[in-house]
Amino acid sequence: MTHAHRQHGFTLIELLIALACVALLASLAWPSYQSLILRSQRAQARASLLQAAHWLERAASANGSYPLANDVPTSVLQIDGQRYKMSVTSTAQSYTLSAMPLGTQTADACGTLTVNHLGVRSVQDASQTAAQCWSR
Repeated sequence: MTHAHRQHGFTLIELLIALACVALLASLAWPSYQSLILRSQRAQARASLLQAAHWLERAASANGSYPLANDVPTSVLQIDGQRYKMSVTSTAQSYTLSAMPLGTQTADACGTLTVNHLGVRSVQDASQTAAQCWSR
């Protein structure tokens, strides 16, 4: 009686083919993942800009004029994470809030997001339109 010795496991070729499939799937998924991260951070910056605009409007309703940039608390200009830097320029009658991308966020096609006292939402240094950047 001879017992056939049966091997368990993968051959080197099978392992290389599986590794090539995983690498192919990862190379296809990575750009989509990066794009999703950029869009997510942009959405967070948009929300922060609108929250700061609401704060400025409430301050103007209470005081009769918009606070000057130096009088705006830094907590109002905070964005979670380090992907955008928010700033404000203001007078007693107007303001403009900006969120400038930093670091890896500079790869985003929307550039600097802005909103002013009239509610006009725009972008600067962008390859997409303001409507595209503010709507998604």
